[in-house]
Formats: sequence, structure tokens, C-alpha cells
Amino acid sequence: MLKKTVAAFAIAGAAVVGLTPPASAEVRSSPDCQNSAGYQTVVARAAVIATNDVIVGEVDLCRQGSLYFAFVLFNQAMTTSQYAQAYLTRYDRGVRVGTVTCDSTGGNGKVLPGQRRCWTPNLNGDAARYTFVAAADQHSSHTGALLASGNTGIPTR
Repeated sequence: MLKKTVAAFAIAGAAVVGLTPPASAEVRSSPDCQNSAGYQTVVARAAVIATNDVIVGEVDLCRQGSLYFAFVLFNQAMTTSQYAQAYLTRYDRGVRVGTVTCDSTGGNGKVLPGQRRCWTPNLNGDAARYTFVAAADQHSSHTGALLASGNTGIPTR
């Protein structure tokens, strides 16, 4: 009986060890801040809100080392009459100096029908003078009308 109990604890312990991340690992919950290199750090987050005040997704300002990118994830896939885009705007000492989108080189392309997410290319934020805003819009592909939007607000690092 004692051998069976010890064996059961050993198996249970091995299962727990297999599920526990190393102490030094930074745990990131899927699907936040995903890009082609995997899951990254969330710097700021904002709801994407439809024109009827319903939250339809979220947009994240993400960091990968000294690189920043925007990531948007919608609660539901785009319908055949919708598309969406994420934007990352960089500021130099508070002055807007450029914006990239999911369609820019290094991004994965705007959110198309049947899809829920996209990310922009990385922009270097190594200099302390740079700050960033992530934003996202959802549009009707038939009329171009804005259906939902959100942004992380005040430029942040």
C-alpha cells in the first residue's frame, strides 16, 4: 500500500512540475501582445468600443526589449462586411513623428473577414525621448463607416 501511495505522489508531483513555469520565466497569458516572435510584454491596454458603446475587443501597446508594437484582438472574427486595422504612433518629445499599421512592412496585415487580430511592425523606443500610442479601428467594408475604435491615450513607454 505504501509503495502505491508513494508512486501516486511521484506521478502527481511530476505532473505539477511539468505544468509549473520556471521561476525566472515571465508568464504571459495568451493571446496578449502576440507578434511573429511570440508573446511580449503589455505596456498599456485600451478597449475597442463600438459606436453603440459595446466593447468589441482590445488594443495593446506592446514591448519586446526596446522595440514597441501595437496589437489588436477582437472578441469575434470579422464578418464578410468588416475589416480592422491597428496603428502604432511614435512621438519624439511629445511631437508625432510617424505611424505604422498592420499593413506596414513587418506587420501581419489588417484584420480581414474570419480573422480576429493583427500587429504592427516594431519601432525602436530605445531613446527615452520616444513615447508611443497604440490604436485600432474597425470599419464596414461596404461603406467605409467607422464601427469601433480605441486607443491607449496619452503617449506612454
